[in-house]
Amino acid sequence: MQQKEEPVFDQSQQVDQISPQKKKYWKFWLTMFFLNLGLLVVIYKLLMIQVVNVEEYHVKAKKQHQSKINLSAERGNIYDRYNKLIASNIESVSIAVDPRHLQNKKKVIEIISKNYGVPASKLNTKITNSKSAFVWIIRGVDPTLSKELEALNDKGVILINEPKRIYHYGGIAAQIVGFCDIDNKGLSGIELKWDTLLKGKPGYMIVNRDGLGKLRQAADLPVIPAQHGHSIKLTLDIELQRIVENELRTGVINSGAESGTLVAIEPETGDILAMASYPGYDPEDISRHSPSSMRTRAITDVLEPGSTFKVITAAAAMEEKIVSENDIYNGYGGTLQFKEYTIRDVHGYGMITFKKAMEVSSNVVLSTVASKIPDNTFYKYIRDFGFGLEYGIEIPGEVSGRLRKRDDFSATAKRYIGFGYGISATSLQMANAYSTIANGGELMKPYLVKSVFREDTGEEFYSAKPIRIRRVISDSTAKRLTSILESIVQNGTGKAAIVDGMKIAGKTGTAQQLVDGKYSKSNYNASFAGYFPADNPKLAMIIVIDKPRASIYGGATAAPIFKNIALRWSAINSHIYERDSIQSDTLSVTVKDSVLVPQLVGLNTKTAINFCNAKGLNLKIKPDDKIIISQNPTAFSRVRKGTIVSVIASLPTDSTAGKPNIIGLSIRQALNVISKIQYNPIVIGSGIVKSVKWNPEGKSKSCIIYCN
Repeated sequence: MQQKEEPVFDQSQQVDQISPQKKKYWKFWLTMFFLNLGLLVVIYKLLMIQVVNVEEYHVKAKKQHQSKINLSAERGNIYDRYNKLIASNIESVSIAVDPRHLQNKKKVIEIISKNYGVPASKLNTKITNSKSAFVWIIRGVDPTLSKELEALNDKGVILINEPKRIYHYGGIAAQIVGFCDIDNKGLSGIELKWDTLLKGKPGYMIVNRDGLGKLRQAADLPVIPAQHGHSIKLTLDIELQRIVENELRTGVINSGAESGTLVAIEPETGDILAMASYPGYDPEDISRHSPSSMRTRAITDVLEPGSTFKVITAAAAMEEKIVSENDIYNGYGGTLQFKEYTIRDVHGYGMITFKKAMEVSSNVVLSTVASKIPDNTFYKYIRDFGFGLEYGIEIPGEVSGRLRKRDDFSATAKRYIGFGYGISATSLQMANAYSTIANGGELMKPYLVKSVFREDTGEEFYSAKPIRIRRVISDSTAKRLTSILESIVQNGTGKAAIVDGMKIAGKTGTAQQLVDGKYSKSNYNASFAGYFPADNPKLAMIIVIDKPRASIYGGATAAPIFKNIALRWSAINSHIYERDSIQSDTLSVTVKDSVLVPQLVGLNTKTAINFCNAKGLNLKIKPDDKIIISQNPTAFSRVRKGTIVSVIASLPTDSTAGKPNIIGLSIRQALNVISKIQYNPIVIGSGIVKSVKWNPEGKSKSCIIYCN
């Protein structure tokens, strides 16, 4: 019987039978592991986003869906003493792009290049090479020219309305007022010194960005309005400043000089009515000018005053009763040998009175008088007149000049200081010294800022009052000095400053300049300092001409400038100077027969004719309903009766032909003009028109008139 074979256990078969099951569970658990790991990662990330770093991601979300738009503060205005607007703001637009969202770069570049004159290649390079999401293209430009760009509706184009600083008198008073950069930050003058108050505080608004990338304002999002800057009222008289700058420029050019400086002060108060240097600059185009033309030389530059300082020596000696007008002195024929030094006069004199020595400006006699004043006494008077000290004037750059220490007042030094050498002073210090004599011997603090106030409410933040510093000399001594200074103009070196019908008190000066430590034989400062009317001083002035070539003498170069300013200024201020007739060989103005030209712009021709007839002026134009848009002479000019006033009364009906200038008009006058050019006016504020925003697009053309 055959035995049955025992089944043999096949291990491989067993493995094959259980392997799929094991394999199946392995994959399952691996999958579950990664699913759980992923879930943990998600939970962790959600925890980090929604709990731990919730604020950070909240800010990021806001940045994606909301934008912050800065609201520029309007810079405060600057006015002269009579509230004439010197510096203010107009609305402008600044253009930027976001290269990431720019949809039609070629068209954007074409429009900007066409409207604003920027080369297309330059724009393309600027945009293409930028790695920033915000690229400035052009700043502070005419907003009316941006309408085409706005209509393009490219979400990569960013248009920002910004106030732009404008200066209504151009370069007049530019060195005092200063200028701002493109961001309206003050960089010089009043604009810099008072920047904190002028600039205001910017605000901002939060807006939503929709799915198309457009910005939309929402009622529940915050708006922090900008706080506009304070306005400033200066002591300057802008009309006098215009006269001063015109005459100074003419004088510098006529004398072949390099530059000129002038300061004019009201003696009774210390108000600086005018302060100028030539060459000057245009604050709205500073790229064409050198830094030296922006310097306020009257406070930054020092000079040895020369003979204009002799009045200080005379004041000290007369107050101390060391000398009187009729005392006799030896002029030594024009040459005085003192130790190893020689003191010379231009013209030699023998025995002459002190008054005559002042008239002929004798260095020899004044050095002798100075030697008789005790050292401490002489030093005290020089300091008391304000030399060697800063006044703290309200613009940057003032220097104190150079005055020897009390212990260095040697006999030799004192003789030279007696006629204006060995001491350095600013033009402001010299002008204020003469102003002190004009004010009866009382030294006033000169200043430029009269008040700081809120433009909207008129509330004063700061108000300056005249500050009396000290009495330097007695009123009687001041009157005696005035008599001597009058005599210098009438009989001495200052004859070129004579004004018929007005008493002028003044002193000429001619001083060698120091070049490389030695007195130059060719470079001089020519000057004239004085005040008028001498019997009731309203204006004290100094004029300094740097390196004149036609003549080195102050009597020939600076005195005529003084004269012309006195003539022109007194002619338009008859109520101050109380003169019926002021005449000279070069200029004749009869105040009694002069009138102020009325403001005709904004009036119809019928009314304008009536105005001119009442003033004794001739207006030759057809009486109709046309509105006057320009006039010459300008409003408030002083002219002779019978003067012909030229006007233009034809207004454009097509907005592309031009727009009338209505800034400075009353609302009534402005609306008269606007009514003739088919614009719908929107008036904001009240009073005088400050700026205008024209909107010629669309069926209904409009303009926004901002008044103050």
